[in-house]
Amino acid sequence: MDTHRVIRTLFLASLALLVAQSDATAQPLEQSFCIDPPHDRLCPVFPEDQTDFSRFFEYRVVNDTAQAPFDTYAWQAFVALNWADLERSTASENWRHYARKQDVLGSGLGLCANHADAQESVVATPFQSDGTQLIDQSGNFIVYETRLNTTAETYLREHNLVTTAGRAAFGRPISFPQGNLNGQAAPALLKFAWQIMPEPTSDMIRARGLIPIQANQDLDAAGRCLAVDLGLIGMHIVTKVESGHGDKWIWATFEHRENAPTAANAREINSLYANALFPDGCAGPKDGIEQAYRLFDPSCPDCARNMPPSDTLYWAEEPPYAATATGAPAEPSQIVRCWKVFGPTQQTNLAWQKQLTGTPLEHYMLISSQWRGANPDPIFPNGELPRYLSNVAMETYIQTDPQGTCLGCHANARTSEGAPSDFTFLLR
Repeated sequence: MDTHRVIRTLFLASLALLVAQSDATAQPLEQSFCIDPPHDRLCPVFPEDQTDFSRFFEYRVVNDTAQAPFDTYAWQAFVALNWADLERSTASENWRHYARKQDVLGSGLGLCANHADAQESVVATPFQSDGTQLIDQSGNFIVYETRLNTTAETYLREHNLVTTAGRAAFGRPISFPQGNLNGQAAPALLKFAWQIMPEPTSDMIRARGLIPIQANQDLDAAGRCLAVDLGLIGMHIVTKVESGHGDKWIWATFEHRENAPTAANAREINSLYANALFPDGCAGPKDGIEQAYRLFDPSCPDCARNMPPSDTLYWAEEPPYAATATGAPAEPSQIVRCWKVFGPTQQTNLAWQKQLTGTPLEHYMLISSQWRGANPDPIFPNGELPRYLSNVAMETYIQTDPQGTCLGCHANARTSEGAPSDFTFLLR
């Protein structure tokens, strides 16, 4: 039996098992806006567990019944973390109260450490996790920040894992606590992608930002702390919970709806079985795109797509901030989405966007929530569903990569001393 026939047989067997066992008891969308009763209203309560999943089930395709509770969980977390941006009240779970990675792991705020707004600001850098950069259509760098909630920060500090010496002396596996509905708060690791905003806008979550620009990144070679206004275009929410396979964390990612168009040859997240994911590359969008996007210019159909800048770029004194070594403005990135958003996830998005009408949050969409749905095997190396997940604002250039999966990538995370780090790269 050839490889493709084996894969097809496994697929059909898994699908049959899914149909037989998928009895998740997710509430109707219109009744799931708050994890606490009454469920049919928005609330600032962070969901500490996702209980609509059994660790005994085996899911090898993304099924709407199985996926819906995870997508609902993701939206509940997103609303709770951004509750202040609903202009209703401040909330204890608001991400602005959480520690920045630089605060916890001792790297400090660099040139922005003594800025008057350092404590209240996002402190961001212009590099994605793979070291690449992304330029918006205004010619500015997209910038990034990572934060830890109190549970995650406390675990690292109490076990002295914030220093190289402390990690070397730890002597046992790193294991963040798992959230549950009996009072244990879930650890949450958050990553943000921010766009520098030339003027305020009401359709984005906003923040004041500081960007420490090192001398070797500064066109004037001086080094400085740049104060800017920021608008959120991407957000990862990663939480570790007790139920199901929650010890492998739940991986949710959101984007602004105006980030980028979908490629004409974008794949469904259920269509996994092929020799190559995108043998001819990720195409441009279908003809007739007129909408303005933050990361795509519809008037340039021949521009190279999903390619990182080929030149070393620097910070100019004034916007547009992304510049070549000669001082010329850098070419904006031309980004398309290679994977379609799962149809049932789109329906979940519509329900939440309707509930959030009139607030900045209605302009965001869940790309997907990834979770461990099956035991690892050659097709699903870490049992992750959906198999592939990337955010075009944060993992821009790995969308077509066979390893383009949150859980799969982070399964290899190690500390700076080489020990497994419980699915986080914070400690490297």
